[in-house]
Amino acid sequence: MPLFLPTAMRFYKITAILGLLVIIATIVFSWIQIEKFEQTVSDVFEEIVTSNMEVEGLNTELGHIDKVLQAVNQSTDKKQPVTVDDVSYDAYEVERLRAEKNTIILYIKEKELDLVESSNIKNHVMNEVRLLFVTALAFLLLGTLMTAFGITAWYFKIELFEDRRKKPR
Repeated sequence: MPLFLPTAMRFYKITAILGLLVIIATIVFSWIQIEKFEQTVSDVFEEIVTSNMEVEGLNTELGHIDKVLQAVNQSTDKKQPVTVDDVSYDAYEVERLRAEKNTIILYIKEKELDLVESSNIKNHVMNEVRLLFVTALAFLLLGTLMTAFGITAWYFKIELFEDRRKKPR
């Protein structure tokens, strides 16, 4: 084929090729983005599960400390060791538990803030996935239309006309 084709023939071929390139580029770009999303989602999921387990453990520990402190408050003799769940606590341990209770409450609040942050990251990733889906769908539709138009127009407008010109009259 000559280098300088008729303008219409070049336009149809370029449209068909560009449509195929748009489809391929969309698939490759989507694949790369999905791999990035997978890593982020697994990190966020791991963070959420870990934080939930830590909060549950801290709440259990806080409940046990509250039991000990209630037993101490109900006790008439503050000097005597208090037994809760088959564990004996003397006055020093009770004071240590009182101090630890505040630390645990602060740590629980910190973990709850981490959960909120992880939830926000999860929502952000979900919005990015939705945007990727809509964008990829639009570009795939555009590429398909360009390819279909280019090939169809190339065949019916150019190739059919050239075939007729080559036939004897």
